[in-house]
Amino acid sequence: MVREIMDVRLLARVGSKALIREINEALVLDVVRRSGTTSRAEITSVTGLSPATVTGISSQLVGDGLLIESDVLRGTGGRPARLIELGRDAVIAAGVRLSPDAVEVALVDLRGDVLATRTRPLAATDPASAADAVVEIVTVVAAEHPASVLRGISIALSGIVDRQRGVVRHSGALGWQDVPFGKMVEERSAGRVVIDSLVNSFTAGLVLLDADLAERDVIVISVGASLGASMLVRGRIHRGFGGSAGGFAHSALGERTDGRPCHCGGSGCLETWSSVWGMQGELERRGIAPDPGADAARGVWEEGGAQLGIAIANAAKMFGPERVVLVLSPEVRATAFEKSCRTALISEYAYGDGTAPGLVTISADSEVFARGAGYDMITELFTADRAAAG
Repeated sequence: MVREIMDVRLLARVGSKALIREINEALVLDVVRRSGTTSRAEITSVTGLSPATVTGISSQLVGDGLLIESDVLRGTGGRPARLIELGRDAVIAAGVRLSPDAVEVALVDLRGDVLATRTRPLAATDPASAADAVVEIVTVVAAEHPASVLRGISIALSGIVDRQRGVVRHSGALGWQDVPFGKMVEERSAGRVVIDSLVNSFTAGLVLLDADLAERDVIVISVGASLGASMLVRGRIHRGFGGSAGGFAHSALGERTDGRPCHCGGSGCLETWSSVWGMQGELERRGIAPDPGADAARGVWEEGGAQLGIAIANAAKMFGPERVVLVLSPEVRATAFEKSCRTALISEYAYGDGTAPGLVTISADSEVFARGAGYDMITELFTADRAAAG
């Protein structure tokens, strides 16, 4: 252990100049991203970097195509200054949503705009076949943009993911346990690969596109085939030890005895009550057609929403978020689920102190998560703490 610490310190000393430059580049790029179009003088004012440092970094970034010079800013005297903004064509990222049925990719540019999307069926869900499928579709789509450099592949999937180690700890949807999927894709693509949960990838996209979330405490809950949660603490995703934060789907609100069976091997999990998989399974057990608008199915949707509302209230009372964002798949949007969830959440705040956080709902089709994964990869360029983390 002592040797490992010494090695890390030596690496930090050797790479300190490069690291400082990466952090400064991230600061400059983030100011430009937030401003849209700005001047070098404004960047100097906001970041506290010296004019010479800003000039040097911005010139390098312009040369790399990450920034472009646009209009001329004319002052009262002296030499006119060139305004700068983010480039579009130099760098792209591939966001991938991996589901049991399909691989979906969205190419995203530096401004967060989607350049292309593509979907292909997934023939097999074993990790090796899935890794092959991801690399194949990304290679095809990226080849359509030969003038751009592919920064990397960011993969979003359902489950508990250790992003730092690139390991899928558990995915009920894919049937995976402790799969080093990041390394498997990296070996096939020879490029940077990041994997994360669906909801964390989506949350990264929200932060990139909504500056208002940059300093907020927010819980993002996704309701689809599985349940997922993302904790946003002052604008940064809290992943917890080994990527375990947000893994609430397999907790239970009541007794597990004789509860609904879950794919994790337990019973009575929240997943069996409030995920699309769990609610559709319950409809089948009751012999009810899964028609979103049918009166016969209403009870199952209402039960699922109420269970989730109580679970959100329990988490919110401990965490104290300003708002909760509920990301609902199309299967859930047309049901009584949302109203029941909202009612249960508010009702729980009738007991004890505190005020219920605002609840915002967003409709999410599958492409949203692929796009969010792409945003997640692009966001690294703007975030100094990620540059520092390596």
